This record gives sequence, structure tokens and C-alpha cells, in this order.
Amino acid sequence: MKPFFPSTRQALGQLTGLFDFVWPTAAALWNMRWQVQGFMAEVPTATVDELKKRFLFGSGIETVDLKRTVRDQTWDQQKEVFASFVLTNAFAVYEQWADEILIALGQPQRSGKKLQFPKRAPAAIAALTTPTSATTTSAFYPVSSGSGKYDLARLISLLTCYRYFKEVRNAQVHAGGVAGQEQFDAHAAFQPVSSRTALGMKGDLLFDPVVIGQPTALHLRGVVGFTDVLIRLMITMDAELSRSEKADAVLEASLRAATGAVTLSSDVTKRASQVRKICANAGLPRPVDTEVVHAFMVANRIVRA
Repeated sequence: MKPFFPSTRQALGQLTGLFDFVWPTAAALWNMRWQVQGFMAEVPTATVDELKKRFLFGSGIETVDLKRTVRDQTWDQQKEVFASFVLTNAFAVYEQWADEILIALGQPQRSGKKLQFPKRAPAAIAALTTPTSATTTSAFYPVSSGSGKYDLARLISLLTCYRYFKEVRNAQVHAGGVAGQEQFDAHAAFQPVSSRTALGMKGDLLFDPVVIGQPTALHLRGVVGFTDVLIRLMITMDAELSRSEKADAVLEASLRAATGAVTLSSDVTKRASQVRKICANAGLPRPVDTEVVHAFMVANRIVRA
């Protein structure tokens, strides 16, 4: 199912690209650890330069000590580094998405924080979907809200989860990984809704308790599970915000860019097929009501009557 807003489609593509990079990289590091350890077991006198020549020749990577890589860091520690990398980049994707989807609905620059807090997001959605669009609500909302990732009923729980992981990330970036009051409070708020049932997940979300003054911990499996929370947040809010009357401008721009010089058939069945093709070319969800989309295109002079 395609999301309604271009910013959501772009953000989902960025998350896919992130994991397309992370998983092969993690697998490559896992294999290199064993290769270097095996080589050093056979050649204990091997120098750092000799290891680089054997394992890194042609890569262009020069300033690395492979001995230290496999000796001073465990695989679990390196997985935590990967987890931090994924989490930081996933938040960057989400925050950019939140800004861009609200800008598309006429909100000021950097308004995205409205979609990052459990109390603020529902109010922002309610305000932006008053009034609603007859076209998008009829044609696209039934499809968008039917996605397996759509979960309006758990929106508050998902955003509470978001706040916990965001505070852990803040501690890692700004406080050397040491937990403070913000992290403790976010964990306390998240604890009651952290079960797989409350979050609508197939398995438990892996995370650690927070102790003020102690290092925060990240688990790669937990961060991967949290990324699914981000996806569900974006899909859910994309669907809800698509009902906004302000979303008509997004719809018009998308259809106009995908239509070109075309005359739609007078036959209802053929016209429905044409409208669905135009929507597909525009990256939009498959409309359940093609006639209302046709009427919208005629009213906005995207196609001739």
C-alpha cells in the first residue's frame, strides 16, 4: 500500500536504504572478526600493517587497527554501536518526515515536533483535519487506513515508545550515554505500555531499565523493533492527515505532475482504469472511488470534462 504523502514515501525508502546498508555491513564485520582472529591464531606475530595488507588491500581504508577491532571490543559491544547508528539515523528520517508532511499541509517550517509527543500529535491531527476533504476521505482514506501498519488505536502508546527511545538517543548523543531525569521519566511513562499487546507487536520489544547516573544501553534487536514503531507512526499519521482539506493541494500537485495531456474516456469503466493508472503514476494509493477523483481533476482543470 502506497502512502498518500510524498514525504512518507520518501521516508520509508530512506529507512529501507538504511537497513540495506546496515545489515550487510554488520554481517561483513562479523565475518571479518572471525577471519582476523583465525589469522592471528595462526600467525601471532602478525603486525597491524600486515593485517591491513591481507584484509584491507584495495579498499582505500588505511587508518584502522584490526587487532584492536577484534581484541578490545566484543561483538555485543559492536552491535550496540550499530544500534546507536541505526537509532540516530532513524530519528533523523522521522524528524525530517514530520517537518515535511506538516509543511505540505501549510504549517510553518520546523513544526514537526507536533508529531513527536503523545499529547501533541492527536491535537495536531484533529486541528489539521478540520475541515476534511471530501475527495481524499472518499477516495484514499479507506485504503490508507486499511494498511496492516495503520494503528490509530495505539497511537498514544507508539508515541510514548518514541519518547523513551528518543530520550535514550539524547543521552547517547549529548550526555555520553549516561541517563538523567529525562530518560528516567520517559522510561517510567513507557513501562505501562511496553508490552507486545500494548504496542501491537509480534514479539517483545527489547530495552533496558533506566538508572539515573548509569549508562544507557541499546540492543540492535530492540532498535530494529523500534524502527517498526516509527513506520507504523508514519503510516498511521499519513492516513489521518490525508483527510485534511489542506491535503487537496498535495493531491492536485501529484495528479497534475502525473497526468500530462490526456483525455479521459466517457465510458465509466475505462475512465476508472485511467484514473487508477494516473494515481499509480503519481505514487498515490489506489483509489476506491475513481469518480470522485475524476470530478476533482475536472474541477481543478487537470483534465478536460
